Amino acid sequence: MSESFSILVVDDDPSMANSLTDILVVKGFEVHAAYCGAEALQILQEHPVDIMLTDVRMPDMNGVELYRATRKTHPNLRTFLMTAYAADEIIQKGMAEGIKTVFNKPMDINLLVSIFSACRRL
Repeated sequence: MSESFSILVVDDDPSMANSLTDILVVKGFEVHAAYCGAEALQILQEHPVDIMLTDVRMPDMNGVELYRATRKTHPNLRTFLMTAYAADEIIQKGMAEGIKTVFNKPMDINLLVSIFSACRRL
């Protein structure tokens, strides 16, 4: 298990990003929040991150575009998508390219914490 296991939450809705961050911190994770893809890329340059949980639809780049932007510099970054749109072409492309899973909003927090806890133990 990594001693400094960290999660990056990316959502253009600050209340969603902040709520998820607060919950994950209470559950014992180190968490960074970003409100757009560009900010997420900056955080990834400055901090080691093990998991990225990103919204699919954001104004500057979608979650799959963000995933693509991280693959060369962070090949071991586990990326999970979250969305309010279950049947989305963007999601299908992301899954084909290596996205680990997609969480539907509203999120099942217990499932999210369980999966992230399992990733932490790997």
